[in-house]
Amino acid sequence: MERDALLFHLSLAVERFEACLLFYRSAFDARVVAIAPGVANVFIFGAQVTLHDRAASPLTPDARREMHFGAVVPVEDWLRIRDRLATGKHDLLRCVAPADAPDGRGKLLLSDPSGNLVEINAEPSRSAPPPVGMSPPAT
Repeated sequence: MERDALLFHLSLAVERFEACLLFYRSAFDARVVAIAPGVANVFIFGAQVTLHDRAASPLTPDARREMHFGAVVPVEDWLRIRDRLATGKHDLLRCVAPADAPDGRGKLLLSDPSGNLVEINAEPSRSAPPPVGMSPPAT
Protein backbone atom coordinates (compact mmCIF):
# COMPACT_ATOMS: atom_id res chain seq x y z
CA MET A 1 0.00 0.00 0.00
CA GLU A 2 1.37 3.40 -0.91
CA ARG A 3 1.98 5.81 1.94
CA ASP A 4 -0.32 8.47 0.39
CA ALA A 5 -3.20 5.99 0.50
CA LEU A 6 -3.03 5.57 4.29
CA LEU A 7 -5.59 7.32 6.49
CA PHE A 8 -5.48 7.31 10.26
CA HIS A 9 -8.82 6.61 11.99
CA LEU A 10 -9.74 7.20 15.63
CA SER A 11 -13.02 6.49 17.41
CA LEU A 12 -14.28 8.41 20.45
CA ALA A 13 -17.22 7.71 22.75
CA VAL A 14 -19.02 10.98 23.46
CA GLU A 15 -21.76 11.65 25.98
CA ARG A 16 -22.93 14.88 24.32
CA PHE A 17 -23.06 13.90 20.65
CA GLU A 18 -24.52 17.06 19.07
CA ALA A 19 -22.40 19.37 21.25
CA CYS A 20 -19.24 17.42 20.38
CA LEU A 21 -20.04 17.51 16.68
CA LEU A 22 -20.45 21.29 16.88
CA PHE A 23 -17.25 21.58 18.96
CA TYR A 24 -15.01 19.79 16.46
CA ARG A 25 -16.50 21.75 13.57
CA SER A 26 -16.17 25.15 15.24
CA ALA A 27 -12.86 24.62 17.05
CA PHE A 28 -10.92 22.86 14.30
CA ASP A 29 -12.94 23.26 11.08
CA ALA A 30 -13.61 19.52 11.06
CA ARG A 31 -15.50 18.43 7.97
CA VAL A 32 -18.37 15.98 8.46
CA VAL A 33 -17.89 13.19 5.92
CA ALA A 34 -20.66 10.85 7.10
CA ILE A 35 -23.42 11.02 9.66
CA ALA A 36 -26.06 8.58 10.83
CA PRO A 37 -28.12 8.30 14.02
CA GLY A 38 -25.62 8.16 16.89
CA VAL A 39 -22.45 8.21 14.80
CA ALA A 40 -20.54 10.81 12.78
CA ASN A 41 -17.28 10.66 10.87
CA VAL A 42 -15.38 13.93 10.79
CA PHE A 43 -12.19 14.68 8.93
CA ILE A 44 -9.70 16.63 11.07
CA PHE A 45 -5.91 17.05 10.99
CA GLY A 46 -5.64 14.59 8.12
CA ALA A 47 -7.48 11.83 9.97
CA GLN A 48 -10.99 10.47 10.29
CA VAL A 49 -12.40 10.75 13.79
CA THR A 50 -15.61 8.83 14.46
CA LEU A 51 -17.84 10.17 17.22
CA HIS A 52 -20.10 7.54 18.80
CA ASP A 53 -23.06 8.69 20.87
CA ARG A 54 -22.59 6.95 24.20
CA ALA A 55 -24.66 8.95 26.64
CA ALA A 56 -24.15 6.33 29.34
CA SER A 57 -20.41 5.90 28.81
CA PRO A 58 -18.70 4.24 31.78
CA LEU A 59 -15.53 6.33 31.30
CA THR A 60 -14.59 8.60 34.18
CA PRO A 61 -13.37 12.15 33.50
CA ASP A 62 -9.84 11.07 34.48
CA ALA A 63 -9.93 8.16 32.03
CA ARG A 64 -11.08 10.49 29.24
CA ARG A 65 -8.15 12.83 29.86
CA GLU A 66 -5.68 9.95 29.68
CA MET A 67 -7.18 8.75 26.38
CA HIS A 68 -6.60 12.00 24.53
CA PHE A 69 -5.70 12.54 20.92
CA GLY A 70 -3.77 15.34 19.35
CA ALA A 71 -2.01 16.74 16.35
CA VAL A 72 1.37 18.28 15.65
CA VAL A 73 0.99 21.18 13.25
CA PRO A 74 3.26 23.89 11.82
CA VAL A 75 3.67 26.94 14.06
CA GLU A 76 1.62 29.13 11.69
CA ASP A 77 -1.30 26.69 11.88
CA TRP A 78 -0.93 26.41 15.67
CA LEU A 79 -1.16 30.20 15.99
CA ARG A 80 -4.26 30.27 13.77
CA ILE A 81 -5.92 27.50 15.82
CA ARG A 82 -5.01 29.27 19.08
CA ASP A 83 -6.50 32.54 17.81
CA ARG A 84 -9.71 30.78 16.73
CA LEU A 85 -10.02 29.08 20.13
CA ALA A 86 -9.36 32.36 21.95
CA THR A 87 -12.70 33.76 20.74
CA GLY A 88 -14.21 32.60 24.02
CA LYS A 89 -16.32 29.70 22.75
CA HIS A 90 -13.84 27.13 24.02
CA ASP A 91 -12.06 26.94 27.38
CA LEU A 92 -8.35 26.30 27.04
CA LEU A 93 -6.93 24.13 29.81
CA ARG A 94 -3.38 25.04 28.85
CA CYS A 95 -1.81 27.36 26.30
CA VAL A 96 1.96 27.69 25.93
CA ALA A 97 3.06 29.67 22.88
CA PRO A 98 5.99 28.32 20.87
CA ALA A 99 7.98 31.46 21.75
CA ASP A 100 7.45 30.74 25.47
CA ALA A 101 8.39 27.04 25.35
CA PRO A 102 12.05 26.17 25.95
CA ASP A 103 12.00 23.71 23.04
CA GLY A 104 9.88 25.91 20.75
CA ARG A 105 7.02 23.42 20.89
CA GLY A 106 3.77 25.23 21.64
CA LYS A 107 0.97 23.34 23.35
CA LEU A 108 -2.79 23.79 23.48
CA LEU A 109 -4.99 21.58 25.66
CA LEU A 110 -8.76 21.66 25.72
CA SER A 111 -11.65 19.29 26.32
CA ASP A 112 -14.58 18.56 24.06
CA PRO A 113 -18.07 18.80 25.62
CA SER A 114 -17.84 15.15 26.74
CA GLY A 115 -14.51 15.70 28.48
CA ASN A 116 -12.24 14.08 25.88
CA LEU A 117 -8.89 15.86 25.90
CA VAL A 118 -7.49 17.32 22.67
CA GLU A 119 -3.82 18.33 22.49
CA ILE A 120 -2.42 20.51 19.70
CA ASN A 121 1.36 20.91 19.53
CA ALA A 122 3.32 23.30 17.34
CA GLU A 123 6.13 21.86 15.27
CA PRO A 124 9.34 23.49 16.45
CA SER A 125 10.90 25.83 13.93
CA ARG A 126 14.28 24.94 12.51
CA SER A 127 15.77 28.02 14.16
CA ALA A 128 14.56 26.99 17.62
CA PRO A 129 17.12 25.36 19.90
CA PRO A 130 16.85 21.55 20.04
CA PRO A 131 15.11 20.03 23.08
CA VAL A 132 17.31 19.35 26.08
CA GLY A 133 19.38 16.22 25.54
CA MET A 134 19.04 16.28 21.75
CA SER A 135 21.69 17.24 19.25
CA PRO A 136 20.92 19.71 16.47
CA PRO A 137 20.39 18.13 13.04
CA ALA A 138 23.55 17.45 11.05
CA THR A 139 24.15 19.89 8.24
